[in-house]
Amino acid sequence: MGSKNSFGFCVMWKPLFLLFLMVFIGTLGYHIIEGWPLLDCFYMTVITIFTVGFREVRDLHVSGQIFTVFVIFGGVGTALYAFTKVAEIIYEGGAARFWRRTRMRKKMEHLKDHYIICGHGRMGRIVRERLEEEGSSFVVIDNDEKKLSPFIQNSSFPIIIGDATQEEVILKAGIKTAKAVAALLPSDADNLYLVLTVRLINPSIFVLAKALEEEAEKKILQVGASRIVSPYKWSGLKIAQALIRPAVVDFMDLIVRRKELSLYMEEMVVKKKSKIRGKTLVESDIRKKANVIVIAVKKPGEDIVFNPSSEIKFETGDILLVLGDKEAIHQFEKSFMGTAD
Repeated sequence: MGSKNSFGFCVMWKPLFLLFLMVFIGTLGYHIIEGWPLLDCFYMTVITIFTVGFREVRDLHVSGQIFTVFVIFGGVGTALYAFTKVAEIIYEGGAARFWRRTRMRKKMEHLKDHYIICGHGRMGRIVRERLEEEGSSFVVIDNDEKKLSPFIQNSSFPIIIGDATQEEVILKAGIKTAKAVAALLPSDADNLYLVLTVRLINPSIFVLAKALEEEAEKKILQVGASRIVSPYKWSGLKIAQALIRPAVVDFMDLIVRRKELSLYMEEMVVKKKSKIRGKTLVESDIRKKANVIVIAVKKPGEDIVFNPSSEIKFETGDILLVLGDKEAIHQFEKSFMGTAD
């Protein structure tokens, strides 16, 4: 908390301190060079810095004239900087709000491989909570300040109040260095336009988009969405599964929530440096050596295969869905996949 206060103090008072310092140096300089009384030196410094056009207080020696030139160069620039910063703070809605915006900008400057949540409605809020649980880096964008007002004061994550479909807003969120985007805006038209904007800026990024209507699903996929989420369809399927196989749904909920069970499900990509590359599932002996279960494998361009055969061979680009406790998965990723820190 102390570091935040000191940062806010610097943002607020640094321009004024520099201006005061320039006036002090000018006053002291005239006093030493010309030997004038301090009041005359102070007056001379002020009219020089603020370029009011009055004549000199007294006749200057050559050394005093040279010093005046330096006061003009240094003082006028400092005064302009100070006034610009003060005006910016007033325009931004006060020092506290200006400090928050500056802090957010600094956070976003260093973001990389982060997630961008576009829309903080019911779905966006759940996604944000889950990413917080995972300790992932993310940015939240919403054009309704009321939805984000509880988090603006003491937020640990960057917030952007604006229209996510606008290019300048999505660029501010670091779309060029982000890992994935969740398009969760209220309407299908907005999500479609957002996906199109994102694809034009960053063609390789993973984009998950919400679609309310079935027709919209196809269109959003056509403009570049990597995956579509249909809330009504997913809810209906889950309700049907809960009626038919309630135990299975309970088990999946435990894995997804991770709060009541120390069991994790992760997807990992086989890299060139992965130890299991070129080996079959039985040759890798993952279950015994890593204490995790490979429950599915998806090869590039093919459908996902659940409960894969022991003879399936892992190649570069394969996606593995593994199940195990947190420590086992971390060790598997580090020792077998070569991707963990």
